[in-house]
Amino acid sequence: MAGLADLVIGVSGNIGVGKTTFTHALEREPFKSRLLEVLNNNPLAKREITVLEEDFDLKILDAFYSDAQRFALAAQIYFFNARLTRESIVSMTPGIVIVDRPIEEDYHVFGKAQRILNNMSEAEFSVYARNFELMTNGIAPPDVFVYLKADVPELQNRIKKRGRKEEQGLVKDPSYLETLETLYAHFFREQNSSPVIEIDANNVKLGKNGEIDEIFISQALEQIIYEVQKQKVGIKLTPHLGPWLSYNPTEAVIKSINTENELQGYLQENNKLLTVAGNIGLGKTAFARILANGLRIKGCYELDSESDEIGDQLLSNFLRDKPKHCYELQKHLLKKRLTQRKSNLSNVISMIEDRTPEEDPAVFHSLFVQQGLLTKREYDELQVEARRVYRDAPKSDLMIVLQGKPELSWQRILQRQRPEELEGGWSLNKDLRPLAKLYQEFPEVVKEYSLHQGPVLIIDVDRVDITQRAHQGFVYEQILQSLKQP
Repeated sequence: MAGLADLVIGVSGNIGVGKTTFTHALEREPFKSRLLEVLNNNPLAKREITVLEEDFDLKILDAFYSDAQRFALAAQIYFFNARLTRESIVSMTPGIVIVDRPIEEDYHVFGKAQRILNNMSEAEFSVYARNFELMTNGIAPPDVFVYLKADVPELQNRIKKRGRKEEQGLVKDPSYLETLETLYAHFFREQNSSPVIEIDANNVKLGKNGEIDEIFISQALEQIIYEVQKQKVGIKLTPHLGPWLSYNPTEAVIKSINTENELQGYLQENNKLLTVAGNIGLGKTAFARILANGLRIKGCYELDSESDEIGDQLLSNFLRDKPKHCYELQKHLLKKRLTQRKSNLSNVISMIEDRTPEEDPAVFHSLFVQQGLLTKREYDELQVEARRVYRDAPKSDLMIVLQGKPELSWQRILQRQRPEELEGGWSLNKDLRPLAKLYQEFPEVVKEYSLHQGPVLIIDVDRVDITQRAHQGFVYEQILQSLKQP
């Protein structure tokens, strides 16, 4: 809640999704009366709905779309100032306030997009980010976000239909819309504390002539009312060993060998890059080595391939003094993993890669900012840089994500006896448990970083032991099926 407002609803979404038409629908009957019912428990609340539209200048838009690199900073400052002015109205307006594109999107979505797409220089983005940080200090976010989401082709259709000449370049080139969409996803998952309602807006009639799909508006309204009271819950699935456990030992070995040979032949005929992700200590390196040797493909490992020891001096320094070396290490790893990926993709044979580049921004950056090892500013800079450098990087064909209990990770860390890890490097409660939670979410968000766009295979290492022959057969079968997906 902000100022005098009893409830602030932020309506967010990509260009052309229908935010303005949606927000104005909520201030009209019959939807207005239904929405005001959420204030019934507060007898002091003012029973009014105020819609605050997005304020923009078509001349500024035209200048930006005509020459983004020249006008990106000026355009962002203009739109930010307009929304900053609007915030004073939000704070002074009682009742329900519906905000069309809240101020948070200026920096976390549109501002970051300009740096990712190289429309802003590093210096320009730094100045812009600092300005946003200073000017929004103390501004409360909306009580609830409504995120209208539609596929990029549908957005392009709507942009074409409404006919703003300044926007027609988006119809020809979807890259800007795609970048914005990934930043929306990241903002709502990582940097927003308010409840979020994601609404599929692909099939609604929200056009330039004011068409309103009343069924859609009604359903969305009920979701808003519900979300004010309660959060949503998600479900994740992972493949299981299934029939492999029903084979007798001989049958299991024979089937495993046959499946291994089939996958080996496929990888010889089709040059593929496999990557392995997972919590510290879950056995990524062992998993990758077993597959590389069994399938006769090249292996690329995070640790020294001969000694199984930490070969990166910065990583070793970090494990001994995390606060001092965290930011430096993360910048180093962005460049190192990108260089490694480009080198790996230059090979003419299939290979498997231990530790994926996406894990740094999608998992470890989140952990380190939570722990205070990265400042919010450092976190933002790393996130933007990761999206920028990975945007046009070579892509992997299959990502294998190892998931398992943090206790198993800790047990294996103790067993392998690496000095840096044992001397304050990692902790079960402080590091491995929160990492395990982040890795549960990782398969859903990994494509956001634009490096891996193919299938993601989840392997539960609490159930699957890659050192057992039957279990290897199961893994080979899952890999083959994933690679053959159309």
